[in-house]
Amino acid sequence: MPHLLIIAGGMITYAGIRWYRRSKIEKTSNADEDMLTPKSKTEQVVPENQQLSEMNYAINTVHQDFTVASISFALATVAPLFYSPLSLASAFGVSYNTTPIWQKGYDSVFEHKQLNGPVAYSVLVGSFLLTNHFFMAALINWLFYLSKRFLFIFKESFQKSLVGFLVATEPPDSVWLRKNGVEIETSLDSLKAGDIIVVNAGKMIPVDGFITEGMASIDQSLLTGAADSEPLEKKAGAHVFAFTYVLSGQIYIKVKKWGRETYAAKMAAMYS
Repeated sequence: MPHLLIIAGGMITYAGIRWYRRSKIEKTSNADEDMLTPKSKTEQVVPENQQLSEMNYAINTVHQDFTVASISFALATVAPLFYSPLSLASAFGVSYNTTPIWQKGYDSVFEHKQLNGPVAYSVLVGSFLLTNHFFMAALINWLFYLSKRFLFIFKESFQKSLVGFLVATEPPDSVWLRKNGVEIETSLDSLKAGDIIVVNAGKMIPVDGFITEGMASIDQSLLTGAADSEPLEKKAGAHVFAFTYVLSGQIYIKVKKWGRETYAAKMAAMYS
């Protein structure tokens, strides 16, 4: 059964490429950890480079998956007319695209005991591949990734609008710095890595860093692109980002990055 070998080859290829991409992201994040090592084990490092790498990973994955789906659909379309073995190449591409959905479907059935979209998609496309209906499998696969690409373009456009707001929004000129047990007002530009600043409810966080004391409800929707996302409750040890807002509570932040070095500034530069 050569088509089974082709399907297995697509799955193995997907697993190998995913492992390679993830290993590159981990190397990037490890290289950034030495910028500011937390003294407490409760402080957890979430490097900006890792998040930017993951964003790039998501962008590249969506475009590449749609390209593979389009090529697979084209091969399945021309195979009956010109050269039938091209349908096997189409099956390889479809299995490559469908592997992550098969994985989600498996998890839904055997771990969460649920029947959902990934399960239905897995059964449908898998059935077409196993019964040699390669054109139908490629057509469904292409329509799925076409819709996914449209959704991603919409989200990316929304994200760009938010980034434009970030660029137009000026951070506060001054911050409250805790020094020798006393809080003093100082300029943002005078900060250095390791300083402790305090941010109260209703204020924008002007730096990237770690919470050392306090607890707060923080709105990160400008960075995530999810306008309807719920605020996050963060306490000592959590990582916070510039251009996010403290909705309630009070927190002390150990400064890591500010100005053009923040995650928000790097994200804005990537979209500009």
